[in-house]
Amino acid sequence: MESASEPCTMRQIAERLGLSVMTVSRALRNAPGVAAATHRRVLALARRLHYRPDPALAVLNAYRLGRRKHTDFEPIAFITNHPTPQQWKRVVTFVRYYEGACRRAEQLGYRLEPFWMGDPNLTARRASRILRDRGIRGVLVGPLASGESSLDLEWDWFSAVAVGRSLAHPGLTTVSTNHFQSVELAWREAAAHGFRRIGLALTEHEDVRTVGTLRASYLLQQVQSGRAAIPVLLTAGFSAKAMAAWVADHRPDVLLSSDQHHHDLLEGEQRRALSFIHLNVNPASNLAGVDQGHDRVGEHAAALLHLKLIQRETGVPARRDIAMLDGSWQEGKLIPETREAPAAER
Repeated sequence: MESASEPCTMRQIAERLGLSVMTVSRALRNAPGVAAATHRRVLALARRLHYRPDPALAVLNAYRLGRRKHTDFEPIAFITNHPTPQQWKRVVTFVRYYEGACRRAEQLGYRLEPFWMGDPNLTARRASRILRDRGIRGVLVGPLASGESSLDLEWDWFSAVAVGRSLAHPGLTTVSTNHFQSVELAWREAAAHGFRRIGLALTEHEDVRTVGTLRASYLLQQVQSGRAAIPVLLTAGFSAKAMAAWVADHRPDVLLSSDQHHHDLLEGEQRRALSFIHLNVNPASNLAGVDQGHDRVGEHAAALLHLKLIQRETGVPARRDIAMLDGSWQEGKLIPETREAPAAER
């Protein structure tokens, strides 16, 4: 039985396995060029012997990394699995995640490289080997093609952080927008603008991708405010018929949604009478709503990945950690008009 009283050194691991200290060091850092079997042996023994890296050396390595010349960036991967390699770029939210991660990664001495895993012929083992052959030790798992997705890699080889809530398995450390707070903020602003009947429209796809938090927050706001209990419009897709019937039945005076298309489905008087608050507003637009700060999410994810790399933390954690960043209110146009709030509620 191995003693847990004192952590071991790399030299002790090397002597036990008949390897050089350099090989052990490279294996612990997930550096390329180490055989998979050797990598597994080193990690297994390091865990049994309670190996811990020297924190002073970790600080020194982080400093050296930050001082690297721009021609010496270490690559990290931004993984996507959409039907085509470029399809994720059609979604502004995903692009903002990527741009924020790129910006922070560059500040820390890394180069973010998109890596497509949507090819059905690409096995987890082959994808892992390609990444390692490119010198990639760290991966950011970008928003995947569908909610509650699974992604297979040989995770013990990599430090990894997921961006957004679409990855259900494995339970990687995750950075996400705070969808619950987004609805809470939008509801508060809607009430401040004088709206009384606040409705929420969602597609089932979005409900899954946000693990039900938008809907849960909306229902809680109804209970706490005592306002009219308008049921959530939850549909498989965008349906003009379902939208018109829901508005006719429940008469909301403002619509909360992450997609303006819900409002655009309406026609005539229904559209003119219903204002709109965007739950995922583009800061470049003139619409009122919640800026979920996706670039900040990307920046935070890159910073967490950097910490994992310098601490040599690889594999899937025993328990998932989720960091959620609050959004901010963007004042703008409330389609089709802004309601005047009563003086008592301002």
